[in-house]
Amino acid sequence: MQAMTGKERVLAALKRQDVDYVPCCPFMPILDWTQRVGHKWQYPFGPSEQEQLAYMVNELGVDQIVSFSVMGSFYPEPEVSSRVWIEGSIIHKVWTTPSGELHAAINYNEQWPHGLDIPFFSDYNPAHFAEPWIKSMKDVACLRHILLPPRKQDDLDKLIFSFKETKSLADKYQQPTCFYHGLGLTGALHMFGPKELCEFTITDPELVDAYLDLDHRRTMRFYEIALDFGADFIQRNGFYETCDFYSPAMLEKFLFNRLKDEIQLVHQAGKPIAYTLLTGIMPMLDYLARLDFDCICAPDVFMPHADAAKIVEKLGAKKSFWTGPSDTIHMPWDNPEKVREAMRYVFNTFGKRGLIISPVSGCRAVFPWNNVLAMVDEWKRLR
Repeated sequence: MQAMTGKERVLAALKRQDVDYVPCCPFMPILDWTQRVGHKWQYPFGPSEQEQLAYMVNELGVDQIVSFSVMGSFYPEPEVSSRVWIEGSIIHKVWTTPSGELHAAINYNEQWPHGLDIPFFSDYNPAHFAEPWIKSMKDVACLRHILLPPRKQDDLDKLIFSFKETKSLADKYQQPTCFYHGLGLTGALHMFGPKELCEFTITDPELVDAYLDLDHRRTMRFYEIALDFGADFIQRNGFYETCDFYSPAMLEKFLFNRLKDEIQLVHQAGKPIAYTLLTGIMPMLDYLARLDFDCICAPDVFMPHADAAKIVEKLGAKKSFWTGPSDTIHMPWDNPEKVREAMRYVFNTFGKRGLIISPVSGCRAVFPWNNVLAMVDEWKRLR
């Protein structure tokens, strides 16, 4: 085949089409400061996307996605207001809406990275909640005035400008643009708390369903906007939408039709959509087989109970896989040969068609850089 650009190669692999070689397109999360305290910065570039792209593409010879995300963005109705305060070690935040007040509180300590604020969507929320955002249907009623997509032209213009910057950077390095959005039960975990959410799926499923409907409508509108902008593909977050928390029947009940609608919308625009799932996927393979995601992104096939061969058997005919060494088992420890061994296993199990290489869920800035170099070197040998 003729040589492909990074954009052409990654998009073709996402759709299980022919490629000049298997792309290596690592996820490179910077990590926030609380996750880096006491650990040495290992990346050979600084914490900017421009520096990352220049090094990874030009020096290391791998591909990169250039992401455009509005995951935490929302556009409340004009009459909505908020205030935040601290009492002792408890931070409170209240949103005042036409449907009443929405309140949350967190226990502040040095591990809280958001300052004097409580966001809706943060992995730090559950561990710090003194009171979660959603306790009853009244809270969802308040959120209907807050968690809204943009409606005014000046808000859309700001998003358009932001995407143009993303696309310009991607075009400079001939890499694909990715719109990363959609939280579903992952966002619900941030809003309810994990214990409370799992209990509500049994004791008050209508409450969970009402929140997911609100999230789904917002997600669909943001997909429309991103597809109109020209995003090359969509990446849907499903980290906490697995059988680590729910049975396959629960996933079917709460998510299946919503995910089906999201997939259909993206496919109607002629674009692929990837679904990020890290662990807990073995019991849900039949469920996933009925969803037309183009790619299963970041499955950690080295975790206990994972069976890569069975994943390929159930899903490999129609789906691509964006996977590689584990960022729990292989990448954190200075053992490049184990990383090479993991790479050989991935190639032997998944084959070359529809495969994209990345540590899952990413090459983190505090991991030994020798492991990244070993992964890339083994990829160049096997691709």
